[in-house]
Amino acid sequence: MPENVLLKITEAVGFPSIFTLRKTCHNYRNFIDDKTPNSNLTGIFIRVHPKRMYFYYEISGERLRQQIVYNKHSDGCVVNHNAHEMFLRNEDFISVFFRDFELTIKHQKSALEQFHFHSGGMANEEEFQQYISSIFAKTMNILKSRSRPLKVKEFKIYDCEQEHVMSILPFLDANLLTNISMGFDYVDFVVDETIMKLNEVMSLPQWKNATNLDMSYLYVTESFQAFFGFTKVVICKQSVTGNDLLSVKEKFLSPNNQTEEFSIFYLTFVDGQILGDSITDHCGDQHWYYRSKNNGKILKISKIIWTKTLTVSFIESSDVPENALVLA
Repeated sequence: MPENVLLKITEAVGFPSIFTLRKTCHNYRNFIDDKTPNSNLTGIFIRVHPKRMYFYYEISGERLRQQIVYNKHSDGCVVNHNAHEMFLRNEDFISVFFRDFELTIKHQKSALEQFHFHSGGMANEEEFQQYISSIFAKTMNILKSRSRPLKVKEFKIYDCEQEHVMSILPFLDANLLTNISMGFDYVDFVVDETIMKLNEVMSLPQWKNATNLDMSYLYVTESFQAFFGFTKVVICKQSVTGNDLLSVKEKFLSPNNQTEEFSIFYLTFVDGQILGDSITDHCGDQHWYYRSKNNGKILKISKIIWTKTLTVSFIESSDVPENALVLA
């Protein structure tokens, strides 16, 4: 059969049928490996567990997210894909997962809308730390082996340290990546008040080129100025002052401002009176309004009590309450 026909057939069946075809015969395997037909995935979602690996994927044109689970077994590995189960004797579940993951990444040519990595929510256990470090090392080697950076629009990583982020983020296409999200599971975040340094991550072109940043459930120690390059920002700070918000306000009102919304989750907020008079709702929420030169829009700073959130954004002048004092 001519190669062009084989390539059309292979790309038409899509992922994961490509890997099934690869196992049919030696020649077909070589053909697929040489021609690397596109997997055409739009989303890859990985979740790590000490006894299993979860691989979720989305395919262009299909609504439902598919799932493959690689389970540890006393005599090998059990792979579950939808309703199908395969037992692989004397095979390590991690090795089988990464063998398939490497093939997937090798054959992924089009851009992924989403690439999410969840390391399992056990980051405080020493044994699991060693385990997860090896997972990230293998992931980095696979991404690093590509001739071109992996095209991803949205990257999310949960339950991680800076070194884990550095195992993946530098190998994503900096010219395409728009959304970066980092954080921890809510319970772990509340109990441990997790803090992560970002000095290495912030030096990456991927960080500098992205437009949206979400650091929910992860406290940062960097100054507010470090996050001014994004269009939309969500961060967590253990302590926020009125002067901190004044620096954000000045950025929003500056001629070169590109930020549209800046949200901060906080533990303590002090010296709010520095912002001037505010409207206080019956629930204790506070709102400050300032005039701007942004097409007649009003700059609004809100403090929401029950979520402990501070948000800075522009609103239309018609959305300002009648009893509000708009400050200069």
